[in-house]
Amino acid sequence: MFAARLLSRRLRRPVQTTLHRARALTLPQPAPRRPPPFHRSPPPNRDELHATKRRQTLLTIGAVTSMITLYALATQSPQQSLDSHPHPPIQPGAPVILATDEEKRAGVELVPSGTTSVPSFPKHLKIGDKGYTLVGLGIRTVSFLAIQVYVVGFYVSTSDLPTLSAHLLQHAAPSGATSTTVSERDSLRTLLLSPEHSERIFTTLLQNSHVSTALRIVPTRNTDFSHLRDGWVRSITARAKRGGVYEDPGWAAALDEFKRLFGGRGSVPKKKTLLLVRDGEGRLTCWYDPEGRGDGKLGSKTVRLGDIGDYRVGLALWLGYLAGEKVASVPARKSIAEGLVELVGRPVGSVV
Repeated sequence: MFAARLLSRRLRRPVQTTLHRARALTLPQPAPRRPPPFHRSPPPNRDELHATKRRQTLLTIGAVTSMITLYALATQSPQQSLDSHPHPPIQPGAPVILATDEEKRAGVELVPSGTTSVPSFPKHLKIGDKGYTLVGLGIRTVSFLAIQVYVVGFYVSTSDLPTLSAHLLQHAAPSGATSTTVSERDSLRTLLLSPEHSERIFTTLLQNSHVSTALRIVPTRNTDFSHLRDGWVRSITARAKRGGVYEDPGWAAALDEFKRLFGGRGSVPKKKTLLLVRDGEGRLTCWYDPEGRGDGKLGSKTVRLGDIGDYRVGLALWLGYLAGEKVASVPARKSIAEGLVELVGRPVGSVV
């Protein structure tokens, strides 16, 4: 009995499968879904076309204006000031400006800094028991946009000007003259601006002449001691890689001492004053004037940051402004060269 039922079920399975397949074939199949027809937006009307053209024109004008502005900033001479009338390079004995009645009464002689971001520089400094005379100054800029960073002025001890003049005369007029002709001054200018000859002239001057000099630095924008220090360290390190007097185990310690001198001292607001003084023996002394005095004197708030005894630190730092292929400020270098050329144009001992 059980076997008969099992046999009947097995016989019914093929028939049921065949019926299911036939039923599936006879049922209506859903139509395949077609993609929606492509929708074309109506063509823009005349007003929309005009508006689109105006936007494109304005964008083009803006892009061209920006490119012209960037090009003008990149090609503008760093010596030009923000004023409409930039000042010529500064020379010893050049006309000076007595800005205020108080300064006129005090007899303070001022020289234009070359930018409205920094006040005029005093023609004379009084540091300790020494007086210094401005030889030249210029603006330091960075990047192809010529962004102004600070103005640097190069001063020479007034009592050492005759020694400096005699040293330069050895290169301008080797025959032993006490003044120079026009052609000799032109020749000296070429030497002072030559990467190779300027390196030799200023290295000998700073190492052997015992002339006291100073750099007066006034930022055109807010900065800090670390930022200024890092720029100087890069310049000093690049020069030290050339070897020579810097190939000494004590050089690394001297450079570290210079780094520590400016480390952790905070900000330097614009128009404030840093003074780096290098005496005749090469000792470097650094001062900071938080008042930004413009009368050439050290105020009561002026801070002595410290001293560096190793002469090579000041030597490398000074050469970064005065000599070689690349200098920290091209305008300052040209102005200093003009001032030195003017110096040797007068009889030795006549410049004060």
